[in-house]
Amino acid sequence: MAKLITGGSGFLGSELAHMLVNRGEKVVIFDKVKSDRLADIEKEVEFVRGDLSNWPEVLNVIKNKRITQIYHLGAVLSFEAESNPWASIQTNIIGGYHVLEAARIFNVERLVFTSTILTFNAGEDSRFSDVTLQRPTTIYGVEKLFYEGMGRFYRKKFGLDFRSVRYPSVVGPGDMTPMHWPGPMIESAISGKPFKCPVSGNSSAPMIYYKDAALAVDKLLQAPKECIKMVNYNVAGTAVVSANELKQSIMKYIPRADIRIPRVAAPHPLDFVKVWDDSYAREEWGWNPLCTSVDKVVEAFITGLKDDTTKKMPRL
Repeated sequence: MAKLITGGSGFLGSELAHMLVNRGEKVVIFDKVKSDRLADIEKEVEFVRGDLSNWPEVLNVIKNKRITQIYHLGAVLSFEAESNPWASIQTNIIGGYHVLEAARIFNVERLVFTSTILTFNAGEDSRFSDVTLQRPTTIYGVEKLFYEGMGRFYRKKFGLDFRSVRYPSVVGPGDMTPMHWPGPMIESAISGKPFKCPVSGNSSAPMIYYKDAALAVDKLLQAPKECIKMVNYNVAGTAVVSANELKQSIMKYIPRADIRIPRVAAPHPLDFVKVWDDSYAREEWGWNPLCTSVDKVVEAFITGLKDDTTKKMPRL
């Protein structure tokens, strides 16, 4: 009996793997590559090299490793998906279907999936909750919303205990994705490098620290079945934070940080979000992040890098 993490070598998957190992769980990692972030627990997890778009590989890992619960984090992420939507469809839609179908065939107890704020889009709304209409315009958002719906279908039709979390902007070491400004701003300040922000000072985004993101998906998987009513949930860390506010917070800890924010810049994809409402997650399964303010995120980021200055951080 084991728990499977698809995409377990990645930014969040490796953090989740550490969390489960520390709790004494038997963990199987399914990914294309083995990350350096797993080096310290390499002997405590089982790594299976595979591709979500390869149906026999997905089938075999769930059958042969006697998987009882699945954390489905594996995906082609947003910027790469926009650059190559054809490849992302193979992984995010076809590969995701493989996971659902294998879970059905082998009677997996529970499957939790990680979705995204990008299932929403700019419009009349500025407050986004689990009942807000979703109209994604990016291929990544479309794929994630499709999978939310597929999970609901498998839950109703086949009784698969599916549930998912939607993340806002995830902040953590190693994030160099274009237009992701919060993580790089903090990390550049810590490393003493100048940072030129790609957005204006008023641009903003709701944020969640990567350790809280891993905590959320694990807490949701452990929640009693009778608590799960909404099924697909927003999860928040901090309130919406502007680039200027993040800079001010960083300067409290690193007064000499060289952060340059332009007065005018292209809008950020998340500027339309003013409130990221996760009340259903809080009410139904007790979600409560550890880093609830921008200061706490910055402090945790600084402390985390100081605690492990030799660890290589993968790109988000």
